[in-house]
Amino acid sequence: MDSAISVTQLPDAPPPIMCNQQASTSNVTAISPSENTEISPKRFKPDFNIRSILEKSIPGENILKDLGSGNLSRNNRLKMVQILVAELMTMFGDRPKSDIKIAMARAVIEEFPFLKDEEGQGFEAWYTPGKGLHSATGWLEEKLRNMRRRINQEKNKTNISSSSATVSKSKLVQFTSLPESSISEEDYEGMVEWLKHHVEPLTKVKEFMSKTSVKRASWIREHSDLSVDAILKEHPRLIDTPGMIELDFALVLPESVSDNLFLKWTPSFADKVIKYAEDQAKWQVYLGINMEQINSDEAKQNVALSILPCILPAGRKCKKRCSIDDALSSFIDVKPIGTNIPKYLEDNLKPHILVLGERLHPHQVFLVCEGKCLERSNLVEAVDSCFKLFYVLDMEYPWQSNVTWEFFQKVVYCLEDKTPRKTTSAVISMRATLNSYA
Repeated sequence: MDSAISVTQLPDAPPPIMCNQQASTSNVTAISPSENTEISPKRFKPDFNIRSILEKSIPGENILKDLGSGNLSRNNRLKMVQILVAELMTMFGDRPKSDIKIAMARAVIEEFPFLKDEEGQGFEAWYTPGKGLHSATGWLEEKLRNMRRRINQEKNKTNISSSSATVSKSKLVQFTSLPESSISEEDYEGMVEWLKHHVEPLTKVKEFMSKTSVKRASWIREHSDLSVDAILKEHPRLIDTPGMIELDFALVLPESVSDNLFLKWTPSFADKVIKYAEDQAKWQVYLGINMEQINSDEAKQNVALSILPCILPAGRKCKKRCSIDDALSSFIDVKPIGTNIPKYLEDNLKPHILVLGERLHPHQVFLVCEGKCLERSNLVEAVDSCFKLFYVLDMEYPWQSNVTWEFFQKVVYCLEDKTPRKTTSAVISMRATLNSYA
């Protein structure tokens, strides 16, 4: 009788006994000197029958047909890895020893020689043991690592009531449940893995980002305990590929609000903001500009954006209130042309806008987040991308400029908080005054 995995008896071992077949989908010959002695992995040699393992699974038939033709598509390879890892976890738990993973990787290329690579021992794509500071890699190891992460996340999940289970959680605003994804979990994982290591061809990047958008939005909300850095390591193309932030934003919020900033932040609206600011604070001192310098529509719109942290309350954290200068730089940070960008990115991780050159007429504008930057064509576009990024990553506004971002949320995008709370008085007052202007 074929078995998916057998264990070869070592020379000095007592006669083998058969383990109960109900404990696993595979037949296992184990070595045990007594009924109560636990089997040690060091006392047996795993001998995997890869073909039998695949034959036991539903997708295995198609995978074997693919393999029989001397080919293994990416989709079938993902399914094959999933099946093999399930077998490993069934037999040896979620942390099998290195020699067991080597045995399975070697069995794969011995059963299907065309999969053997010409470098090394030929099975390194399936499993490469860790060495020194380098962690183990390969398809089997990466899938095991993902499965361990899922198991830990399931353990840490709190009970969610059935009424709220159908709606994804968002920290900032309430929105309806996400649409159904058109791809399988295996395809999603494969595309996410590909996207981690490729920035081109751009058409393929955008195709995969579009196909994975629903599951990505759900994944981010299910992993609310992760840092922004961890999210962007899993989905790096969000921040370095134009259009991806806007793509995901359209999933979690009504399409009707996506263009609000571009539609509302006109030169005439900027005039109203500047007029309001004239009666509120000495904003010209903080920005280092005067009215005579505002000589174009672009300059007017840029000043109106920059004014907001000067006339709205600076952020407060516990008993600490930040300065207006800190509120300004956490929103739009202006640096001279020639600034060392890599060094700047090391010291500035929170989402904000970086302007190189002059505030009125920027030389370059970037959206900055977690050591990465995405160039935008102008300041209005950069503010729009930054606002949307908070919702895509499901994160809170920076506390220093919290009221400034609340102004955009309530006045420009017309979005209410998820948890009902009173709008800041300064935002209410400014909105009412702006609406009163002819």
